[in-house]
Amino acid sequence: MSDTTQTNAMAEIALALAMGFFSIMVLTMVSMGSGMVSSAQATKSAIEENPIQIAKTAPKDSPTTEKTGKQTQVKSEELIVFYNGQYLDHSLKAVSPTTLQGRDKVVLAVSPDLSMSQTMTARNELSVGDITVVMLDQNWLTRLQEMGR
Repeated sequence: MSDTTQTNAMAEIALALAMGFFSIMVLTMVSMGSGMVSSAQATKSAIEENPIQIAKTAPKDSPTTEKTGKQTQVKSEELIVFYNGQYLDHSLKAVSPTTLQGRDKVVLAVSPDLSMSQTMTARNELSVGDITVVMLDQNWLTRLQEMGR
């Protein structure tokens, strides 16, 4: 008779452990599933809103202060500066947006204090397939102010 009570006690302990593991498994599956739904919705909304690619660029000879982001060297013929409502080439000469239509890729550099709507307007005026928007650093802003642009 004592043998049956021990067997029942062991069966109850095993059942309690199984229920605990099952609860942890269900909670894990629910928590993993909720993260996947929100990231899928975020990706879907980002694609629908026509996102702007923001990249950090720096001159080859100057060290960078920020350690985040991937930096690449921009070719001078791909660089277009938008400052005070004007489009400028790499040598800061005025350029019409219509002359840029045949290009494959353009890097549009804008002032950091430019609003998002103004940036989107400047970006949409260029009819180029691959446009990357970057912010001008302090060296470029100083040069533009010295030139009176």
